[in-house]
Amino acid sequence: MSSDNFHNRVLVLANFGRDSELLHKFLEQHGFACDVVSSADELSREIQRGAATAIITEESLNGPVEQWENYLHLQPAWSDFPQIILTSSVKGETPSAAQLSFLRKLGNVTLVERPIHTETLLSAVESAMRARMRQYEVRDFLRRQAQSEEALRRTEKLAVAGRLAASVAHEINNPLTAVTNLLFLVRSAGSLEEAHNYARQAEDELRRVSEIANHNLRFHRSSKGPEKVDVAELLNSALVIFRAKLKNQSINVQVECNERCHVICSLGEIRQVLVNLISNAIEVMRGGGALLVRASAVPHPSTGVPGVRISVVDHGEGISPRVHPRLFEAFFTTKGDVGTGLGLWLTKDIIEKHRGFIRARNHRSPRGAVFSFWIPEKPPEDRSDAVPRCA
Repeated sequence: MSSDNFHNRVLVLANFGRDSELLHKFLEQHGFACDVVSSADELSREIQRGAATAIITEESLNGPVEQWENYLHLQPAWSDFPQIILTSSVKGETPSAAQLSFLRKLGNVTLVERPIHTETLLSAVESAMRARMRQYEVRDFLRRQAQSEEALRRTEKLAVAGRLAASVAHEINNPLTAVTNLLFLVRSAGSLEEAHNYARQAEDELRRVSEIANHNLRFHRSSKGPEKVDVAELLNSALVIFRAKLKNQSINVQVECNERCHVICSLGEIRQVLVNLISNAIEVMRGGGALLVRASAVPHPSTGVPGVRISVVDHGEGISPRVHPRLFEAFFTTKGDVGTGLGLWLTKDIIEKHRGFIRARNHRSPRGAVFSFWIPEKPPEDRSDAVPRCA
């Protein structure tokens, strides 16, 4: 049976007399795919395989139904499985408080009294199936959305890697050009002392190339899992690839960080966050200015969980009130054809995956924008310890 047929079928739980046989025959005669189950546990397993609805006789619920109840309580967010309960009708009697309490626990229940009227049962089955098909449509939409978002993440990560490679190539090209010129001067030096002076300058430039390469090699060799990170070293490793651009745009950089500040995180991902924020800050200060990158150990504002807050402060034009509410939306960009509109969206996604939060605001004097994010000092051991997010 295909998965689509599983999703369209009606399950029957009727353990007394010929109820299951008669219901099965009735449903098949009216064109419904149908499977009979023998217990609430089997019903639970079959619902998870796929089903449109279940017809259950009231007396079949007298046995153990814990697994079925657990499944109903732990359904995915898109699911509210419809059930049709066939009840015994006794004139003048109403269900007891215990019966009503039990039925309420089952969730999406339609009660059909016996003796059964054909049209009543068919109407209940058709309504339940329509409701379930809509639920499956929601499930499929959510799956497609999740796949699209994952594709966007991969695309933006590749774009960031490309921009990073271009920045590294530009940063390395400057000292290599200087080394070429200095070697020419060494060859044409008028004295040994002059040649030594040029050689020392060439060594300084090569050390600069080595520093850039080592920072980026560590970044790419970093494990995908959490590791203990020296935050000061993290800040410097993100800034080193922008050194030439900062100099060319006359941007003064100030780094503030406690030397003992450490965090357990995914080094590559958090460094990517910093590269995104620093790159954005540099772009808004084409006429020069000051860039402050600051880190400090601070607890979560509402829970007190130990963590680290990192801020990137620029002296650009600031964030307009029109733009601010949409900063972290996918595809929203103020860069025209140049930007993808995914950088800050991906940044927020990475921070939230680390159980942290990110905020953006303007500062008044001097003018500019502040992007701050907080992540816990170490990852929560399980989801029950997850740190609440702050907007």
